[in-house]
Amino acid sequence: MSHTPSLERISNALEPLFPIELRFSNQFIPGNPQPASGLYHLFVISRRFEGLPKIERHRLVFEYLKPFIGHGIHNITMTLLAPSESRH
Repeated sequence: MSHTPSLERISNALEPLFPIELRFSNQFIPGNPQPASGLYHLFVISRRFEGLPKIERHRLVFEYLKPFIGHGIHNITMTLLAPSESRH
């Protein structure tokens, strides 16, 4: 498995969430113009999050991202929203 997960691979892993919107990007450390290796931000809007507390949303997503944790993703921040919480 490559150490740099692509948006396509992340999208495929999160397909069971039927995301309405999905963004996956490298994190930047302030003062460093290059993205930090292994640090990412994930933004997902999914109907599957409706009614779930934040911790349950994170647990659900981590289950799908298990193959990447420690193998390309070393730190990830997540914004996980239900459609009722977004502008969609």
